[in-house]
Amino acid sequence: MATQDGSLPSVAILTINYNSRPYIEGFLASLQAVAYPNRRLVVVDNGSDDGSPEEISRRFPQAVLMRNEENLGITGGHNVGIRYCLEHPFDYILFLNNDTVVSHDFLDRLVESADERTMAAPKTYLYGRPGLLDDTVGDFDWWRGVWRGWLYGKPEPPGFERQREVSMASLCCLLVPVAVFHDIGLMDERFFMYYDDFDFVARAKAAGYRLRLNPAAVIQHHKAASSGGVESPFKVYYATRNRLYLMRKHSSCPRFALFLAYFLATRVGYCVAYLVRRRGRQLRAMLLGIADFCRGRLGRTHELAYFR
Repeated sequence: MATQDGSLPSVAILTINYNSRPYIEGFLASLQAVAYPNRRLVVVDNGSDDGSPEEISRRFPQAVLMRNEENLGITGGHNVGIRYCLEHPFDYILFLNNDTVVSHDFLDRLVESADERTMAAPKTYLYGRPGLLDDTVGDFDWWRGVWRGWLYGKPEPPGFERQREVSMASLCCLLVPVAVFHDIGLMDERFFMYYDDFDFVARAKAAGYRLRLNPAAVIQHHKAASSGGVESPFKVYYATRNRLYLMRKHSSCPRFALFLAYFLATRVGYCVAYLVRRRGRQLRAMLLGIADFCRGRLGRTHELAYFR
C-alpha cells in the first residue's frame, strides 16, 4: 500500500541474532534477493560469540547492527530494535526470525495486505519439508491456550490460499504498522521467549488492529533452531511457563481456573510419556516451568546451557 505521496512505505526488517552461524548464510542470501526496495535490515545481536554478527556485517554492510553484551531474549532484543525503529522514519516494522528463508517477493505481498490499521502475515513452510506448514498463523483457542486446527507439519487445508483475516500469528514473520507500538507499547519482557508473540498480537487486536494472512507471501522456517529443537528442554521450560503466564494475563480468574485444571490434567499424560520415552530432561524442564510460574519467576531465568 503506497503512502499519501505515492512512495512505497518504508520497512525496517527487525531480526534478533544469537549464535546463528549454522543458518545465517541462507537467511542473508534470501534477503539479498528480496525485490522490495524501501527496506532496511535492523539486527539486534544478543551477545553472540560464534562470528555470526561479523558475517552479517560482511554480507549486509548497510544494515544497522546493535550488539548487546548479554542475551536479552527475543522480547528484550526486540525492544532494543523497536526503540531504534521508532526513532527513525519507518512506516512498518517487519518481525523476521533469522532462521527463515524468504521468497523474493514476500515483502511486496505483505505490504500489499497491510495498512495503518492492519498487520500482515505470510504462509510459512517448514524448511526442508516441501508442502508442509509451520504453525505460525491461524486461529487461537483462548480456552486451552493452543492453536485451533493445528497446522504444524500438515499440508495446506482447503481454502488456505485465500487472503483473509485471522485471529493469531507468531512473530516468526509479521509486518506491523508502527502505530501499533505507540498504542500498546513494547514487548512484555517477562516472557523472554515463547508466547510473547501471542501476547503482542492479542494486545494489538484489543486496540483495534486487524491481522491478515496473505498466502502469496511465502517463507520457510527452521523450526526452533535457536532453542535446540522443537522438543529441547529449553523450549519445553519456557513454553510451559509462558503458556501459563499468557493465559493468566489474558483471562479472568474463573476462566484461568478452568484452563489451569485442564492444563494440569493434561500434564499428567506428558509426565507418563516423558518417563516412557526416557526423556528425563524434558520432564524436569516441564515441572520446573510450572514451579517457576507459581513462584512468579519470569523473564530470563535459565540459559540454553542449563538444560544440557
